[in-house]
Amino acid sequence: MGYKIKKWYLALLEKEKKNLFENAFYCFLCFLSFIYAGLVSLRNVLYSLKAIPSYDVDAKIVSVGNISWSGSGKTPLSIWLHEKFSSKFKVAVLRRGYGEDEGSLLKERLGDVFSSPDRYKLAKKLQSSFGMFVLDDGFQYRRLKRDVNIVIMGAREFRKKHRLIPADFFREPISALKRADIVVLNHSQEMKEPLETKDFIMRLVPDVKVYLSNYKFKKFLDLNGEEIDRDFFKGKRIAALAGIGYPQGFFRKLKETGLDIIREIIYPDHYELGESEFAVLEDDLIKEGIDVLMITQKDKYHLPCKESRIRIYIMEIDIWFDNENDFIKEINTKLT
Repeated sequence: MGYKIKKWYLALLEKEKKNLFENAFYCFLCFLSFIYAGLVSLRNVLYSLKAIPSYDVDAKIVSVGNISWSGSGKTPLSIWLHEKFSSKFKVAVLRRGYGEDEGSLLKERLGDVFSSPDRYKLAKKLQSSFGMFVLDDGFQYRRLKRDVNIVIMGAREFRKKHRLIPADFFREPISALKRADIVVLNHSQEMKEPLETKDFIMRLVPDVKVYLSNYKFKKFLDLNGEEIDRDFFKGKRIAALAGIGYPQGFFRKLKETGLDIIREIIYPDHYELGESEFAVLEDDLIKEGIDVLMITQKDKYHLPCKESRIRIYIMEIDIWFDNENDFIKEINTKLT
């Protein structure tokens, strides 16, 4: 029941033409959004006036966050930062603990990943062991001061009006970017005019640095982590499953690799598939003559078991930047 309600709610937010009931309900959501916006503004004012304090620790802090719900690319960016700066610092990722799939992925790729709702206390505890912390999903966590404040935004965030939750998926208004040092425009290949979007952000926040990014295909893996050659999938009927914030980006990248994707399956972000539910899905795919189920890196942590009647593979991706050297240089400048 919860899944069906969430699916209906998310579809409502994307729907352009609503019926009478949907319009009435959406007006109520807009009212709640207005209240939420007031609370967000009050909280930010209190932090700006230092009525609510922020604290330093004896380590460099690079915050990675966004102003919307998931789907912009925080986790791949956190992985990239850890890998790029580990030669200069002993780096750890600090998480609030929500989204165990993301936590498992980060631990598998990086190792030094720690979770706690109070990331300031966590950083204090670990500061003698690490020289730099990547604060994952840290833009709204203002209790801990940071040396670099990075906000990552996806293409879909510029395709609609900016309404705050629950009337849309924005956690803060776009004016909140004034707190950022760097804005990363992810999925920039999907933007109609990425350079115009970049100029818009720079006019809004003249001091901010803006960089364009996209995902690049890295490799295909089986569930045991063994790499699979791309040619293996030629001629196979493939279904793609995604339970992430922005599944369209995953589907698009799969198709760019030349795979024959004949069915797209979408679940809400962080959705846990039950055994019976997964068995029904398997039955449907087998009846359709589908050979392969392709999933995201995160979704493997939501499968009820590793044994399946259909072959399951993972597409691994990395994030890349149009001007990576300048991006790294900008971060280093703020860390010195």
